[in-house]
Amino acid sequence: MKKFLSMLLALCMLMSMTTFASAEGGTIMWLSNTSSGIQYESTRDYMKAICDAMGYKLTIVYGDMFNDAAGNLTAVQNGMTSDVVGIVASMDGGMSAIMEQYPNLYVAGYNTDMNSVYGEGGANASLLTNDHFLGTLCDGFADGADMGHQYFKVVQEKGWKKISIINFPGYAYPNQTAAVAAFMADLEAYNATAAEPITLVGEPLTLEFQPLPDSYFLEDGMDDLDGIVAFCAGIIFVYPTMITAKLNGFCRMDTQMMTGGFDNNPDIVADIGDAEEGKTIGWICVAPSEDVAYALVLLDNAITGNQFPDFVQERVDSASYVIDSTEDINKAMTKGMIGTGDVSLAQISVDEVLQLAVRFNPNATFEGLKGIFHSEQLSVDALK
Repeated sequence: MKKFLSMLLALCMLMSMTTFASAEGGTIMWLSNTSSGIQYESTRDYMKAICDAMGYKLTIVYGDMFNDAAGNLTAVQNGMTSDVVGIVASMDGGMSAIMEQYPNLYVAGYNTDMNSVYGEGGANASLLTNDHFLGTLCDGFADGADMGHQYFKVVQEKGWKKISIINFPGYAYPNQTAAVAAFMADLEAYNATAAEPITLVGEPLTLEFQPLPDSYFLEDGMDDLDGIVAFCAGIIFVYPTMITAKLNGFCRMDTQMMTGGFDNNPDIVADIGDAEEGKTIGWICVAPSEDVAYALVLLDNAITGNQFPDFVQERVDSASYVIDSTEDINKAMTKGMIGTGDVSLAQISVDEVLQLAVRFNPNATFEGLKGIFHSEQLSVDALK
């Protein structure tokens, strides 16, 4: 009986220690802007692996699809538990209200430009002076003009001479408005001296989150494009209509599209790559799923009182993860987390993530954290 009681006491102590350790770490909440797809799934699994290694639990709530302030606040309220210690925010609507209601929580942005915080007169500008707000790593460029310059450079490199532009509305994506303006300025400057100018067919079209209408390719000149510059989510909103137009003879079979985002649908994947091979999607740029580690490192530092000595709350551009050839898409689909969803293929491993946090590496710095997320390590060329 004494041996049994001793064993029972030891087991109870072990269970108590395990429970305490879990409670001490607490829970990280992800306010997600997506709920399905390979990017969501790989990000979720990668976050879970990192949180496990850091000693946290992970919970996910889904923000309002229109980034509505009240909707996001309600999502956080409904998912909140007493052990939540930090939020990874992929949406900024209502963030001031969220942080006012939960003032002890640390918040780090991921995959969002947080324009309502950093933009002039932004609704959440008060967070700039809140020491529990840790900044954000954008979905692409913080300044939409940089995206416009990037896209125009790709058009030049591809040698497209007849193009059209499609984007989302500025009230939801102000960065796309800035991108279109910068692209148009570059186009005007290029055409002023070019021996063979680039023709913009029609005016830029703003899609109100509806698929590109079938009538688009019946408009004057749209049947003879070299490429479509889709600042919007072109794979979802432009590509299906484009394929239908090709099959119906309303669009040149060699017309290509460039856009942002990623989808591992086999039919879409098979149509990404080189124009010479008859591929429709010639260029995509996507923020790597590995980017979420940036927010988790900042949260861990803040929660444990080990923030970088050189830390500055700021908005940081994401690395440009570009797929622009058949070789690239084949590598991404077999050797990278982006295409396989396999966390073991992450281009910044979980062990490497831990070494970016001060708790696990006292020599870690903020500049070092930013540096790895803008290094060649996060590129398609790095996949072997």
